Amino acid sequence: MVHGDTMAKREEPKLEARGGEEKKVDEFGTEMYLDSAKALRQVGARVVLAIGAAILIWVVGRWIFIPMAEGLTQQIVGYPLVSIISLIFAVALAIIIFTVFIDIRRLTGSMAGVMAYHFGKATGEVRTEEFKNYRTALDGVLYVIVVSLAYLLFVDYLARIHPAIPAIVLILIVIWSIFALWRSTRAIANIVGKYTSKFADELEKQAGKA
Repeated sequence: MVHGDTMAKREEPKLEARGGEEKKVDEFGTEMYLDSAKALRQVGARVVLAIGAAILIWVVGRWIFIPMAEGLTQQIVGYPLVSIISLIFAVALAIIIFTVFIDIRRLTGSMAGVMAYHFGKATGEVRTEEFKNYRTALDGVLYVIVVSLAYLLFVDYLARIHPAIPAIVLILIVIWSIFALWRSTRAIANIVGKYTSKFADELEKQAGKA
């Protein structure tokens, strides 16, 4: 699997002439495809299993252990038993979601590499700058989706720990999501700007020849 830092350090293969230079683009793309396939095999199954485990833990906690704890009035260190049980399940879910975040970042790296190769080959060059833009765009969108879905798993447990926690966490998620989506939008704008600039240059050349 190729990480962002490793990809950024690679030499930028450019296609300035048909022939020998084209092999650089083909080799670059082939390596990206191999890395992507390897990531899907290694990480894809882990992501599915982790999500399944998170859902199962939520169901067991929400419908079995939390009702059991609510039927008991004992307190431990001054805290109700239901709050302590909710905290345990929240921590377990947080650990699982964290591993999913790491794996998703590896997957987005591969997806960004493949996209940079496909579109780069069409325009005649493959650059690490393209890879970074695609990865930033994918990371922002996917992370916002994952965090929003994860919040739905956490909200019941957080509310039982303290009623104010879900509201505070939601505010933080909204602020972070706006920033993340803004970065993704800027990355997409950079990508679109490159292609519109090339298109405008081609129009100017054709107008000059006319």
